[in-house]
Amino acid sequence: MSLTISSDHKEFAVIPEGNHLGVCYKIIDQGSRNETYPREAEPNSENTKKRKTISVTWEIPEQKMADGRPMSISKTYTASLNENATLYKDLVTWRGKSFSKEELEGFDLDKMIGAPANLEIEHNANGNARIKAIFKPDEFKKTETINAGIIFDLDVYCQEFSGDSTDETKAMCDIYFGLPEWQQNLIEESFEYQGANASGTSFETSEPTSSGLADLAKDEPVKEVTEDDIPF
Repeated sequence: MSLTISSDHKEFAVIPEGNHLGVCYKIIDQGSRNETYPREAEPNSENTKKRKTISVTWEIPEQKMADGRPMSISKTYTASLNENATLYKDLVTWRGKSFSKEELEGFDLDKMIGAPANLEIEHNANGNARIKAIFKPDEFKKTETINAGIIFDLDVYCQEFSGDSTDETKAMCDIYFGLPEWQQNLIEESFEYQGANASGTSFETSEPTSSGLADLAKDEPVKEVTEDDIPF
């Protein structure tokens, strides 16, 4: 008798390389944490820097999964609009123009939800799709999405720890429960979550509430807006 084993590897559909029209439908605040990286002038030493990240996800309507839903792709950014930050550079090429000083003083990430973008997709060495570049589409106005728009605000979520629950904080709890486990773990490692958990009161998180954006994500698409409501 021979003992044989096989890998658990499964084939997953991957967005083909090339240009695809995507629509932004999800933005997740993943919080802040310390990250280390090598010093450029001293290869054997490291710097530690606090970094706040957000995850932005686009659906690709023309590319379908086996169940008929659109495929999607995400990119993680440092939450910064410094001119050297990747988020700033991608937003500039996405909208097709630079930001004014006034715009940079208070850019609302909510405006990205429902905004279309031309995404240049490439595959890495492991064959996974990633976003190489983002450009302004020919028709740049908000559109109806197949997936409902989701924005997770970690600061609002952490307010739930104070015991002062509101519809807004409960909506953030609903969204949190809908995130993949790896992303929940990342959020729980953040300084914001750790601080709120240490200083606030505990609250029950075993079951999501019935209100908030999570229910919209399951049942309703984003409503189409008027032509005057341009993305950003």
